[in-house]
Amino acid sequence: MTQLWQRLKGKWQAMLKDERSRKLAFNVLSSMVVKVISMVVTLALMPISLQLTDKTTYGVWLTLSSVILWLNFFDMGLSNGLTNKLSSSFALGETLKARKFLSTTYFLLLLILIPICFIFIPVSFFVDWNSIFNTQLKPEVIRSAVWITFASFCLTFLLKPLIDLLKASQQHFVISIIQVAANLGALFLIWLWGPSVENKFLFMCMSLAFSFPISLLIASLIFYQGRFRSILPSFSFVSMSFAKEIFGISTKFLIIQLSVLTIFTSNNFLISSFVGNDYVTYYNFSYRLFSIIIIFQTMIMTPLWPAFTDAYTLKDFNWIRNVISKSNKLNFLLLIPLLGMLIFSSTIYWYWVGPDILIPPSINYLLAIFVSVSIFKETYVSFINGSGRLNLQVLYSITTIAAHYPLAYLFSKVLLMGINGILLLNIIWVLLGFILWKIQYHQIISKEKQNWIWN
Repeated sequence: MTQLWQRLKGKWQAMLKDERSRKLAFNVLSSMVVKVISMVVTLALMPISLQLTDKTTYGVWLTLSSVILWLNFFDMGLSNGLTNKLSSSFALGETLKARKFLSTTYFLLLLILIPICFIFIPVSFFVDWNSIFNTQLKPEVIRSAVWITFASFCLTFLLKPLIDLLKASQQHFVISIIQVAANLGALFLIWLWGPSVENKFLFMCMSLAFSFPISLLIASLIFYQGRFRSILPSFSFVSMSFAKEIFGISTKFLIIQLSVLTIFTSNNFLISSFVGNDYVTYYNFSYRLFSIIIIFQTMIMTPLWPAFTDAYTLKDFNWIRNVISKSNKLNFLLLIPLLGMLIFSSTIYWYWVGPDILIPPSINYLLAIFVSVSIFKETYVSFINGSGRLNLQVLYSITTIAAHYPLAYLFSKVLLMGINGILLLNIIWVLLGFILWKIQYHQIISKEKQNWIWN
């Protein structure tokens, strides 16, 4: 036992001699602490929010909240493109260049948002939102909920470059702190005032929708007056030549993001349309449980994206191989608690949300399979995104965008598989992606001559 401890201690000390690994270790450990708190708060927030409504109405909010994620993809891939550009600039010590990339991105996001607002606001009065979200709420109530959702999107859309800046500077634990602060604020509001307000549904929507953008606004004011003052965004640093450079990689990220939107964040909408809002609630509770494994892995993988960009920019392939190997070992370890969650899922639900929410076992099994494949896929996706070799992902994304909706309809409605058909289709997509990204990783890391698909 002593020898094992000395061996682990030696490996840890050797790893910390490298500055990149030191930053990564600090981010991972800090994020882990904050994420655990965030996870507890999020899990507590769901049953408290459910108490204000019923499972069908709560399913409407879950569908609305996924729309916020969809709308954020209108940034044309600028968010991920900015992360890569800032990471490269920081690796080469080009502070002025980083400031121009950041300022230009804020300006471009504003340009994108203005026409969206001009189109959405007048059109929203003529849309039958009850039909879209498959619900029976009063028209004025569902319309107000949609406006709340849209306002939340606008604020988050304009403020989110701070998130990319924190990623590029390898301060992911701060992002987690911002999210925890937002969830705590929402939890406090709903718990304290929720039972006494007249329209509980709209109050819940406002609390959950605005907590994150307000937290992000406060963080932006703090950081741009402090640590990031040297790269404070300014209109005088907006450059159209830098806009072209960002869009060069952002266009590819946009297509990839649309694929993620089509496959994963559309689940609530597809389940609502093809199956029913009750199953949206079942799916979200089950996903929240099993996504604990994804959240834990994300603590590791999210800081790796800019670290991979840094290593790839400096051609440190040995570091990349070493990190990929260790990440896969961690993934195998994560399968153990995943299996435990699956075995004891019914007991966990009983203590978590009570006996009234009975989640079909098939949802648990399919989501457990989905998560087990996803964690291995994400290991390779983080490296490929960081390297900027996106052609294969773009081709795969175009295929999934074109095929997902009709296949979801086929599986759920024509083949009468219901929600199980949608979840099975998700598994098929992540499994194919895992196979392709693993092959591409070996192609890149071998430094052999590659055709444009792998490049």
